[in-house]
Amino acid sequence: MFDSSNTRKPKPSGSTESDWDETITLIVTGLAKGLGILIWWSVLFPMISLPLLVSFWIGLRYAPILGLLLAVASGSALAAWAYLSPESFDEWITARMWSRWRTWWIYRHRWEAICTLHGLTASMAGRTLVPTLRSVSIGAICDVAVVRILVGQSVADWQNKTLALAEAFRAERVTIRSRRPGEVNITVHHRDALAGVVRLRRPSHESHADLTNIDVGIIESGKRWSIPVLGHHILVAGATGAGKGSVLWSLISGLAPGIRAGTVRLLVVDPKGGMEFGRGQRLFTGFAYDNGERTLALLRAATQVMQQRAQRLRGHTRLHAPSSSAPLIVVVVDEIASLTAYIGDRKVRSEVEQLLGLLLSQGRAVGVSVVAAVQDPSKDVLPIRQLFSIRIGMRMTEATQTAMVLGAAARDAGALCDEISTATPGVAYVCQDGRAEPIRVRAFHVTDADIDYLAEHFRPSIGKAAR
Repeated sequence: MFDSSNTRKPKPSGSTESDWDETITLIVTGLAKGLGILIWWSVLFPMISLPLLVSFWIGLRYAPILGLLLAVASGSALAAWAYLSPESFDEWITARMWSRWRTWWIYRHRWEAICTLHGLTASMAGRTLVPTLRSVSIGAICDVAVVRILVGQSVADWQNKTLALAEAFRAERVTIRSRRPGEVNITVHHRDALAGVVRLRRPSHESHADLTNIDVGIIESGKRWSIPVLGHHILVAGATGAGKGSVLWSLISGLAPGIRAGTVRLLVVDPKGGMEFGRGQRLFTGFAYDNGERTLALLRAATQVMQQRAQRLRGHTRLHAPSSSAPLIVVVVDEIASLTAYIGDRKVRSEVEQLLGLLLSQGRAVGVSVVAAVQDPSKDVLPIRQLFSIRIGMRMTEATQTAMVLGAAARDAGALCDEISTATPGVAYVCQDGRAEPIRVRAFHVTDADIDYLAEHFRPSIGKAAR
């Protein structure tokens, strides 16, 4: 009879061999990738790789001690370079290595996972489509990634993910803007370039006022932030302590050479009893610090000059050229809501609103500009805000206020006025007619000593009245 006890089961040799093959494949693939990375980094950083390779070759070809001595000498040379010239060593070695490492570690090796977890991928015919990370530029303050988005996606789809992406990239904030159709720039801010106070650059006696580019502060890139005053109206909106006074006084400082030369005249309305602008009163041609007759008289005078110029210039030019006989008139209003919403006398308020409307709608071409600050930019308080061609949004208390001042799309483009820190007064986002994207800036810090300097050295000379 057949003895079933002697029957042996077949060994699962197939599965064992398969597992062993997979292990070998993984090891070989890993070694190949590691060797490829080593070769690539050797090409990127020849100042480190060449001495090591030469030392290794000499050690094998001649004697290990010679290779070791050469390696020690090369390392000592690099250490001496880092000690004697840290700037150039950082530029050629440290910064480049850090850039390559950060590009791979923060962005490339996690890119597909980040896009998937944030709902920025798509599926088609069983395939997962991932936006293409075209390039990454590493900076000291921010990184910029260029991404080709998927067909069917818009810039707004990415902008809606900025807060979550900032957490994923371990950054302070992320801004996303269109680069060209189908591509976006993702700017990852890992340090605030505007955290420090920016001191006022006082004008000198030789300075002149370029009315199309008045320096007011700096932008995130470190370049100067300048504002054109001639042919523009400027609105500055922000909560108490946001730094509106810094912007206004920085503008006045930039205009100061023109004030002394007689090509600029300042008419200032300070409804808070002159507390903000009283110190610099000697710079002003007109100064009103009430919500009554003085303010009305100042606005009437500015409107009269505007109308007279319009009659004289009609048919001759589209933009007034300021001179000492016909200067640029700049009407500065510290809290414009005090004139448009909080005046108790309806007759006075109605006339003030009418005069402001005339100045804002007709003054730009004839050399009458309005610079106004407001704390509450709501429609009821400031119904004429859209007449300002340059709008500056400082720290605000509500997200909706950003849209009121800068426009509905500004916050999606990164203008987070309600998230500006109370520790950085003077920081703001700026929108200007003709520019699609807001820029982040910080105004100069203007001290009482700076104001005294301006009032002492740049007060207007006695001359002809403005026409």
